[in-house]
Amino acid sequence: MILKCENIDLSFGGVKALSDVSIEVKKGEIFGIIGPNGSGKTSLFNVITGIYKPDRGKVFFERDGKLVDITGLPPHKIARLGISRTFQNIRLFGYLTVLDNILIGRNIYFRAGIFSVIAGLHRKEYEKNREVAEEMIDFLDLKPYRYSLGRDIPLGVRKKVELARALVQMPKVLLLDEPTSGLTYEEKSEFLYYVKEINEKFGITLVVIEHDVKVISSIANRVVALDFGIKVAEGSSQEVLNHPRVIESYLGSF
Repeated sequence: MILKCENIDLSFGGVKALSDVSIEVKKGEIFGIIGPNGSGKTSLFNVITGIYKPDRGKVFFERDGKLVDITGLPPHKIARLGISRTFQNIRLFGYLTVLDNILIGRNIYFRAGIFSVIAGLHRKEYEKNREVAEEMIDFLDLKPYRYSLGRDIPLGVRKKVELARALVQMPKVLLLDEPTSGLTYEEKSEFLYYVKEINEKFGITLVVIEHDVKVISSIANRVVALDFGIKVAEGSSQEVLNHPRVIESYLGSF
């Protein structure tokens, strides 16, 4: 096991976003999370990455062969431990190039202080981080857009840039929040190819939130379904998608 959420409760005022949610993610798998809008999927990601602190419960992450409690750590420390993510609403800097947007993901590795910058010693560090960014540009076939501004590229490319920015952090676990939403069929197929390559080629564990049940069933080893902040089903994609509560939450009761 590489990631574990244990009995997570999260509220905003009187609204319960998550209620006693527990998940266990195995090292090397693609783990899916499904559920209708407002079911708590992104809130769970925000708890894992330190954006929200849960009212109750713990988040554990594998480090040196042991699960350690990372509950409530700030996001930058969690990123340094090896958890990175993409966002449901793409967060690129519109006036920066694709290359610079990706390089921002390497910020956690920059160590040069003010005196190193003055002395010009930071160049070596910059070149090393740029090399990592260029490798991801090649991997995701972003070369034609390297110097395009974030505001000028189409949605499918923006999704890949955000993916590259998360990957250059060299994570052990990558959280993808609705990575194929808004994409065409061809763009979805291409993105899913990269998801599988990231898992198989780089050995990165993935946790994927998706609305498209066809997408999640094609890539996930195991799936959890949330509804109104409660875990209602867990198992293989087929088992979860055939669960009565899941069918009801997506299609309604008759």
